[in-house]
Amino acid sequence: MKSIYFTLCFLFLIGIRDTVVVAFSTGLRFDSGVLYEYEYSTSVVVAPISVDFKEATVFTMLAVIHIHSLWRDSEQEQLLHLQIRDIKLIPNSSDSTSKPLVLRDMANGAEHFMEPFLVHINSGKIKGVFDVSPDNTVSLNFKKGLASLLQIQVQSGTILEDDITGQCRVSYHTAGNEIIKVKHHENCEKRMADGMMFANQFLRVSSGGRSETVFTMDGNHIKSVISEELQSLVLNEHPTVGIHISSRQVLQLLSTHSGPSEAQKALQDVLSSLRAGYVNHTVQAIPAARPPATNRYSGRKILDHLKAKGMHAQSPTVNMFLQLSKSLQNLEMAEILNIFKKAHANFVPVLIDAAAAASTPASLEALVSFLNITNAKTSPLLEKFLYACAFSSQPSTHLINIITHILTHTSGQWKTHELALIVLGTVIRKMCSADICHLQEVDQAKRFIVKGLSASTEEREIKSYLLALKSARLPETVPVLLQYIDRSKSLSSIVFSALQDFPPQYITKEVKEHARDIFTQRKKAFPAPVRLDAAQLLLMYDPLDIDVREIILKIAEEKPEVSKFLTTKIMSMLQSDSPARNVIRNVLKDPKINNYFHLARLGCSSSYAGLMAENKNMVASYDFEFLFSESGVLKQSNSQFYAQTRGRSLHLLQVSLETSGLDSLFGTEATKGAEEEELMAGMSAMFLGVQIQPVVFFQGYVDLMSKYFSAGEGPMNIISGNILVLDHRQSLILQSGLQAQGVFHGGLSVDVSADLEFSLFTQESKSSVNNKFSLVVSARAEVDAALMSTTAETVVKMDPSVRFVTTVSFYNTPVQYCLQLIKEPLLYRERVSTQVNFQNRRKLQQSKQKWIFSGEEAAFHRDNSKMCRNLLNSI
Repeated sequence: MKSIYFTLCFLFLIGIRDTVVVAFSTGLRFDSGVLYEYEYSTSVVVAPISVDFKEATVFTMLAVIHIHSLWRDSEQEQLLHLQIRDIKLIPNSSDSTSKPLVLRDMANGAEHFMEPFLVHINSGKIKGVFDVSPDNTVSLNFKKGLASLLQIQVQSGTILEDDITGQCRVSYHTAGNEIIKVKHHENCEKRMADGMMFANQFLRVSSGGRSETVFTMDGNHIKSVISEELQSLVLNEHPTVGIHISSRQVLQLLSTHSGPSEAQKALQDVLSSLRAGYVNHTVQAIPAARPPATNRYSGRKILDHLKAKGMHAQSPTVNMFLQLSKSLQNLEMAEILNIFKKAHANFVPVLIDAAAAASTPASLEALVSFLNITNAKTSPLLEKFLYACAFSSQPSTHLINIITHILTHTSGQWKTHELALIVLGTVIRKMCSADICHLQEVDQAKRFIVKGLSASTEEREIKSYLLALKSARLPETVPVLLQYIDRSKSLSSIVFSALQDFPPQYITKEVKEHARDIFTQRKKAFPAPVRLDAAQLLLMYDPLDIDVREIILKIAEEKPEVSKFLTTKIMSMLQSDSPARNVIRNVLKDPKINNYFHLARLGCSSSYAGLMAENKNMVASYDFEFLFSESGVLKQSNSQFYAQTRGRSLHLLQVSLETSGLDSLFGTEATKGAEEEELMAGMSAMFLGVQIQPVVFFQGYVDLMSKYFSAGEGPMNIISGNILVLDHRQSLILQSGLQAQGVFHGGLSVDVSADLEFSLFTQESKSSVNNKFSLVVSARAEVDAALMSTTAETVVKMDPSVRFVTTVSFYNTPVQYCLQLIKEPLLYRERVSTQVNFQNRRKLQQSKQKWIFSGEEAAFHRDNSKMCRNLLNSI
């Protein structure tokens, strides 16, 4: 029989849209003076995505439903009286030893399920649900879910329909004595709160669902209804982390008996004549209030917990950070401050991260009070707090006020002051991306940065404010940035890096004209790195034929390293999906440009991009640039890593290394410009879209020698701490009216350090950026019913470690360099569990798995692999 329905449905979908199959003349009807007795059951399965539903725990509710008609205005409009009787709960329908629980024997509001209710139907649509117990949301939603099974259309087609989950677009298909209703939950406009996902989160969660209801009719009467649905919550970046919720409703006609006759009066008179005080509700569910989580600690419990972990614990775990961040959300300022004062010093850093992640006014104020921002001795902890604010996924005006307060009290501590400026810009950007850019506090923070920039005279101060504007990424500040585009090398570099983060519509003709002036040096000379930044901007944003042609023509006039860099940049873009690709291809059709003289250049500088890893869920790519001086010394490198997943691009990491004045240090023949350069090496980085405060490895010959002879101190810490990368809560209403709650939580522990080594003896340099992470992500869902709940959870843990090493040898000409991305062995752990709480009893099923992925070195550009073999084999 089902093959007939699907054949008809298929014919309907492929084009028979003008044909309407009408099986019934008047639609659904409950006759006057007849009592209809139905058997009703609903079952729910909650399971981790990686678990087979057959192995999951099922709970079932059974009941007998009596329905009769109270009033009728026409064949299409009725008021129905429904009575639920003999509700039983079975914790596991597949377990023959499970004893059912009769709901009427229990307290705690179970009697509300037994109260009769009324359903007003007109033309197959529910116009209202009348109930006498409006304060019991669980029972009311359950009754609405039952009422939704009576909502039916007899004509094939797609309509908008209000039901338990919201206003949805549903499709009806009529075939013989059956009607099939299909609904996709993404086509629903939910009126109830659907959950909360904080802004600017690194990880994202998607939800979706589908339900299919089959009505079997006996003329105009419902013989049976079978409704099945599947809803899912899935982590986009790791689809094996998520929850499936499946439910099934069955309404089966048992018998018909003589019943009350319909009232022959107006509907309002019928309602007034009833003894109970019925209240009218829409069919859409009302979100039920949930009790606070019981696993969150009080202030005293947190201190006891930390004490139990041991006074000498050196590395608090991500799990501790996640638990603390949840617990601190519920505490007052005095309690949080007391925890900070009494906690062992080893736990203070993780407490700072947790309080910043909680991001409540109480936690932020407690932090500021504890840190005593006017005391220079607390600067390291204050800087840690600022970074935690930068990575916060909950930007707020209170957070802006806190950072502004720090700025007004740290002007004498410039390193801390600069970091606070950068973080203020980051918070502004996050608030604007969350569409709360119009608030007064945000506007004041913008003006604070712009005013501070215009009042600054020292390059150090100007640089700090430009970094703040780069972090804020405000379109209205593009003209402000342009005022500093041709100042010094360091300021120009910041301006160009800021402009390259803007969408194309903000790179105006004026911006491009400045870039042309700098690249062509029409007004004055510029250092090679600045000119190359200008060329890249012209190539990145809606490039013009004339600009591409000008850049290629200039290649033949440039010194070898600059010309080699431009050549490889153009060829790399030609092989990518860059907007410049088609323009470059058109320009190269001209043989006067596409020839050996212009494009076959010698040198060590390079620019190339490629794929680092690819699977069905994610693509990881890289973009590398190296610029050498004419005497073969590395002047600048820029390495960027991206991830693309489900149409979303993530900028994971950017590391820029810059040196100057090293030509003479290695005994090479220095250029005139190099003689005037100060000896310096530094690094700038961005992690997950957050600008990290620039680091100077050494500045000046004395500083270099000091650090050269104290090399045993080890790598320099760039950033370390814990980040809340996922905090997603979402309510789901099932077709039965039961409510599910999904919670995704994720924390990332970060430890990034960098080291730059020079060997005067072997004439080699080696830079290393070490990235150690620890990631914990959990997905949990719970479905509540009267006196029973079922929960499913997936927890994933992994500890990736990646080293990014650049080795350069100046001993021979041409210079050789080797780029290495070394991934250490990875331990991946996964725990899945399901649990049913039933009548003060708990049934838990749990399994654990772990995999070890071997370490490997990523394969990059072919030329890089060749140089690595030559260079590393000779060491």
